[in-house]
Amino acid sequence: MKIAFVTSHLTLFGGGGKFLMDYANRFNEKGYEITIIALKINQNRYRFNKDISLIEIDDFLPSNPLFWLKFKKIKKKFQKCLEELDFDIVISLNFPSNYFCSDLNKKNKTKHVYYCFEPYRYFHDKKFYSSAPFMLRISSWTLRLFFKKYDIKGALSAEDIICISKFIRNKVKESYGRNAILHYIGIKSYGESNNSFEFKFENNLNLKENTPIIFTLGLSHHMKGAKELIYIFHKILKELPKAILLIGGWIKKENYKIIKKLIRKLRIPENSIIFYGFIEHDNVKNFYEKAKLTFFTALDESFGLIPLESMETGTPVITFKGAGPSETIIDNKNGYLIKNYDLDDFAQKAIKILKNNKIYENFSNNGREHIKNHFNFEISFSKLEKILQEIKPK
Repeated sequence: MKIAFVTSHLTLFGGGGKFLMDYANRFNEKGYEITIIALKINQNRYRFNKDISLIEIDDFLPSNPLFWLKFKKIKKKFQKCLEELDFDIVISLNFPSNYFCSDLNKKNKTKHVYYCFEPYRYFHDKKFYSSAPFMLRISSWTLRLFFKKYDIKGALSAEDIICISKFIRNKVKESYGRNAILHYIGIKSYGESNNSFEFKFENNLNLKENTPIIFTLGLSHHMKGAKELIYIFHKILKELPKAILLIGGWIKKENYKIIKKLIRKLRIPENSIIFYGFIEHDNVKNFYEKAKLTFFTALDESFGLIPLESMETGTPVITFKGAGPSETIIDNKNGYLIKNYDLDDFAQKAIKILKNNKIYENFSNNGREHIKNHFNFEISFSKLEKILQEIKPK
């Protein structure tokens, strides 16, 4: 079977891109012919098997206003590329890729599958776009006015829609009026820790032995809970003044400003919060393992790979309940699910784990077992493979 994965770009390293890389590589290892089509592919961050075909359309990225001015022309570039090649299945990841693949079924027997991490939030999630920074609210209003119809067309034209959580399945029904196939993403084991990096890690950060480290990453937009994160950590410092908050990954400029402002306002010692920046995939396990806890403060998150990655390495997770993470974390067994905005409870639960090694060990062991039994990569891959086998042209 010949499969193409279509996405807008693979530049910054995130959950959607990691899914594409891991599953595309595994399909390739099983003998499928795999092609990745995107505007730009950062091959230093995204490491695909050498016999996977990588096609860059080479045009403006969605972050550039010129992308939207050239939207129809860029769509034609994607469509031309797809029509020139012969695929059994084309998998689009989110908007605008779903629209770029929307006319496939009219041209040939290729099946278009829309793999939906979430309906485009600037179109369909009022809570999300109405709470965005002012200029982003203005630009998202413009995008909704002119481009929402293309997202809907992309979703309605797909042979099937696959979604990553029950939470998103409900969103798909609300946004597009369609049922979706549920597919939980699995987590690949990180294997052995990078010992050489571990040495540099401890020396560069100048961490003392037994320092209670709280790890977080993925503060990539305004609903990732940057403000809540710092208020929670401030409460923890009152009881555990030696605790460290380690922030990794790409961070939105607005979130960085919020955090720095709150550090000054709450008089948090500068050395209590460490901004590490981008973490190479091979080194992520070291961060999870060094941490006593992982915080995931995102609100209404579609799924959340970070809690799964953390549990796979044995580090308990605390997150807000009510969205995707509520389907992956078992409250009071491998982590805690906290009512949205209940910062006192969030902090107290964190202190409870940091102070009680027995609770930590129980959550740690339960987390590893939970991932092994319910979010195993090979099992998840086999389920997706079966879904695609049933969809492919007969």
